[in-house]
Amino acid sequence: MELINHRTFYHMILTGAHQIIGKEKELNKINVFPVADGDTGSNLAYLMKMIVRETKWIEPSTEMLNKMKTACLRGSRGNSGMIFSQFIISMCDFLSKHKEIKTEQFIEMCEYSVARSYYSVNEPQEGTVLTVMKDWVNVMKDNSSQSTGILDVMQDSYSEVCVSLENTKNQLPVLQQHNVVDAGAKGFVHFLQGLIDFMKTGNHHNTHVEGENSEWSSLDDITKYSAEVENHTFSETEHIENRYCSEFLFDVNTNLTEIKQQLSSLGDSFIVVGDQNQGKVHIHTNTPERVAEVINENGSIIYQKVEDMQRQHETLYQRKSTIAIVVDSACDIPQELLDKYQIHMLPLHLQLGNSTYLDKVTLKPETFYNKLEKVTEQPKTSQPTQESIANLYTQLLNNYDHIISIHLSKELSGTYEACRAAAEQIDSTRVHVVNSRTLSGAYGLLVQKTAQSIEQGHSIDEIKASLSTWIPTSEILVSVPTLKHMIRGGRVSPLQGKIARWLDMKPIVSIDREGKSLLYGKTFFKRSNLEKLLQFTQKINAMNKIESYAILHADSIQDSSLCEKEMIRITGQKPQYVTSVSSVIGLNAGKGAVSVAMLLSDANQRGN
Repeated sequence: MELINHRTFYHMILTGAHQIIGKEKELNKINVFPVADGDTGSNLAYLMKMIVRETKWIEPSTEMLNKMKTACLRGSRGNSGMIFSQFIISMCDFLSKHKEIKTEQFIEMCEYSVARSYYSVNEPQEGTVLTVMKDWVNVMKDNSSQSTGILDVMQDSYSEVCVSLENTKNQLPVLQQHNVVDAGAKGFVHFLQGLIDFMKTGNHHNTHVEGENSEWSSLDDITKYSAEVENHTFSETEHIENRYCSEFLFDVNTNLTEIKQQLSSLGDSFIVVGDQNQGKVHIHTNTPERVAEVINENGSIIYQKVEDMQRQHETLYQRKSTIAIVVDSACDIPQELLDKYQIHMLPLHLQLGNSTYLDKVTLKPETFYNKLEKVTEQPKTSQPTQESIANLYTQLLNNYDHIISIHLSKELSGTYEACRAAAEQIDSTRVHVVNSRTLSGAYGLLVQKTAQSIEQGHSIDEIKASLSTWIPTSEILVSVPTLKHMIRGGRVSPLQGKIARWLDMKPIVSIDREGKSLLYGKTFFKRSNLEKLLQFTQKINAMNKIESYAILHADSIQDSSLCEKEMIRITGQKPQYVTSVSSVIGLNAGKGAVSVAMLLSDANQRGN
């Protein structure tokens, strides 16, 4: 074959995509770099499935190329997925200027695409997919004078590509240690195998299933993919320097080089791909909120995903129990307790002006309130996506016997129902979704008690039974400095809001027995409001002893310290913890709010 046109390219890419999809598990098993999280195969397969699903042959063919580029941006995940994405995007860009290409131009296109892939990575590492890409192009350039066409030059280069793949073991110590080749690089060789298959046979999307005899089976021989690799247990003590694998898809209002420069110091495994219209960032970082801020200053985020690699590593190698706990970000509990009990969090989404954030992940409470005061419209919240819930449950069920998923009151959010629906879809006999009928610190205390029960070795049935008795004992009182945000958010009726604004009332807010908002009492000044909260707490303790409590605040450390001192006097015990409330809670409470969350000795007559 001496020519490649757009239709040929389309079928080549889709055939290569199917090759990778068929090798997903194999690639996951040998994934040790840059993090041994076993997901390179899944990330590459996800990208390829997105390309297959979203790219259809249409005229004019440049529209097909644009759709393929969009699919690459939307589907790219992880280091190798991002590099693959840039490689294919660059090929599409090159072909958009040519209706068909010959051998010389094909090599030029591949060389350009590899160069763009190298450039997309902040600190390119040899011994990865980049090295194998580069070696492939160099071999084709060396062999081009002896080849009669594109198929010949690709076939002639394939054996050298396999040698390059095997050599990745000698370039990265971690690969040599585990006696595996780089997973992303092996995925690229499978991809090339698909391209050659189509050019050779003309069969659309032909794949080779593992174990099937083919002329390309030597790839497995070269990489010595064996039972030893399949059964290998990677390091349980691996240190993860940058905790959060963060990805952002965004519209660009500057250039990608500018964004790349601003983000380069915020983490590692840093890749920026895209074109003049859209970009995507992948970075391992400890500060995903700072990454989001830079991107929002230079464009607008379309999609974001942040994964906690520390928690993923614990799930694979350091599980403390056979029962996993999942919460949403309206559960106000300190990070140190989330880490202690290996609790998994689903962040709620929060739209602030034109920007969308992941609560507690790409937007921290300490920066939220300044933003809140500047917006003219009430921020909007939404539950985690069905896909993110289902993905988390599926991953956890691969390693845990049961999941207990506890959530914000269903009267205040659709998160509980979304999680219940996901559990029904996946396995409701192992995923147990619980309506906490409360929020914030009271929700956090219930989760802490659940975690302690798991730690003590109680069964899932015992824990569910205990939760059903603990939930009615919960109570939360919130001293709200202004009703402005609750009025804008619809948490207070128009009539209540009008009266409150006339009188400048600052109520104490709580949750009733069904989990709905409740106004407990009304005072006129902030200090007397906090004093009133403490008076209510003292009365509650006299009628129904407070077993444990937590103190929460919305950027009000001084008032929370005063509250803590008084609560120690009232109860004779220290709080379980003092922490800030999540942004999704704070947007209704407003800056300066302070709350006391409690678990009582007996069922609580909320509102009485």
